[in-house]
Amino acid sequence: MIGHLPGRVVAFAIVGFLLVIGALGAISISTVTSPPLYVVALGLGLASVVTVLLPWPPGTERRLAAGVVLAVLNLGVAVVVVLPPGERPGYALWYPSFVWVPLSGLALRGWAGHALTGAALSALTTVVWAWSQAGIPVADGVYRVVSPTAVVVVAVGIARLVRQYGQEVDRAHAQQVEAARLTAGARAAEDERRVRLAQIEQMAAPVLRRLRDGTPVDDRLATECRLLEAALRDGIRGRHLVDLAVRETLWSARTRGVEVTLLDDSGTGAADGPPPVAVVVRRCTVELVEKLERGTVVVRLSEPDEATLVVLAPDAAELAASCRASLAGRDHSTAHIEVEHHEEASEELVVTVRLGPPPARTPRADLAATATRPA
Repeated sequence: MIGHLPGRVVAFAIVGFLLVIGALGAISISTVTSPPLYVVALGLGLASVVTVLLPWPPGTERRLAAGVVLAVLNLGVAVVVVLPPGERPGYALWYPSFVWVPLSGLALRGWAGHALTGAALSALTTVVWAWSQAGIPVADGVYRVVSPTAVVVVAVGIARLVRQYGQEVDRAHAQQVEAARLTAGARAAEDERRVRLAQIEQMAAPVLRRLRDGTPVDDRLATECRLLEAALRDGIRGRHLVDLAVRETLWSARTRGVEVTLLDDSGTGAADGPPPVAVVVRRCTVELVEKLERGTVVVRLSEPDEATLVVLAPDAAELAASCRASLAGRDHSTAHIEVEHHEEASEELVVTVRLGPPPARTPRADLAATATRPA
């Protein structure tokens, strides 16, 4: 609260203190024993109030809080020093205001320890002065410090309540955000479930009708059922790697005897949508699989920004040359595509797709193990 007030409010408060305290100080300046020290005390009080009201630059909070406490303490010492011997501190009517106003401001800024310390030391200064003055009972000094000290204590309590209320508001807001996120995720999952069910129904309905109608299960129907099962598995295990072009390409390739496995291990759910690299990987999958007459292909989306295509085929060398040629004139501003083929592994081709700069190379042994992972 304090420190974030509008500039108009801060200016009005400072001008008000100048007028009021200036008037009160002018009334008693002829009575005190040292007018210059009396003016210094007034200046310390005004400086402490202005410091509390103005915004604090980051990194200076502790130093400024300690400065306000020191200003209040020096103010109290200066006031009791300049009072005439045996006189009550009524000649400094402005003094209590310059105790509780800046210290209460410290409490509302979150510096409750500094505020209570300043209030206690200021009260002790006045009580010791009353005890040391002949004709002024100690009870009179205690009476003079009760009100400002009580106001500081109340300000500390208010600051604690405000802080607790703010924490509860932040916690409630975080819970609302989390609930909204969970609701959005549930809705996205439900929408995806409907889409998947519609796709399954569209793909499986013709075969299921034929089976329902008693069509004999010949080799052709068995092959169609096997291809249908593979397509359904792609939608489950390769969530973000399948679109219409990929589905049609894989169906055609599997009829030729090509084994294809799609693995989406990116950790992205239905609510997150497909990762950006998935679009590039789908296109690469279509281009690779269309050229194969036989072999094994494993497409793995390992991270939201990285995917690997491993091909085990007798014509891997020709396929690698074809891939490099097709990539030569392509724009790589959004993705880095790397084609690896080694003579010692003549039947293995590895295509790595990454967004951004390429990280450290993945060992080929791990890629080969991924390629042999069962469908």
